[in-house]
Amino acid sequence: MAKLNISLPDATAEALRESANGNVSAEINRAVLQRLADKELRRIAAHEQNNPPKYSDADLVRIGMGMPL
Repeated sequence: MAKLNISLPDATAEALRESANGNVSAEINRAVLQRLADKELRRIAAHEQNNPPKYSDADLVRIGMGMPL
C-alpha cells in the first residue's frame, strides 16, 4: 500500500478529521475513488455524445427478441 504525504489548509484538515470518524485515510480513499469514477463517467458521456449509438433502445429490444428492425 502506498503512503502519501499531503498538505491541506488547516480548516479543510480539521473538517476532514471531524467527518472521518477516526479514519482519515479511508475518507480520503473514498473521495479519490469517487472523483476517479466521476471523471470516467464524464469521459464515457463525452464519447457517447461524439459517437451516438447506431441503434435505439427499442431497436436493441427487437434485435434481442430476434425480430427484424
